[in-house]
Amino acid sequence: MKKKYDFIVIGAGSGGVRFARLMASNGKKICIIENNRVGGTCVIRGCVPKKLYVYASSFFDQMADAKVFGWNISVAKHKWKDLVQKKK
Repeated sequence: MKKKYDFIVIGAGSGGVRFARLMASNGKKICIIENNRVGGTCVIRGCVPKKLYVYASSFFDQMADAKVFGWNISVAKHKWKDLVQKKK
């Protein structure tokens, strides 16, 4: 039995997944070929994890600045293990 697709997408990174979703939403039949996890380098290992770490690292400075605006933040604890788990 032959399968027929309108498009075959090689690689399920950000661009491939976006293209597949757009085409599927227009009624096209899509086949995605991916040999690893869906999401690609940017989502899994690059841009998104880096942005999470940068965002998390800014909280200490924000809490220090908040005191100027009347916030009383007496206890701030950070658990590196929890942050790494969220990134995964």
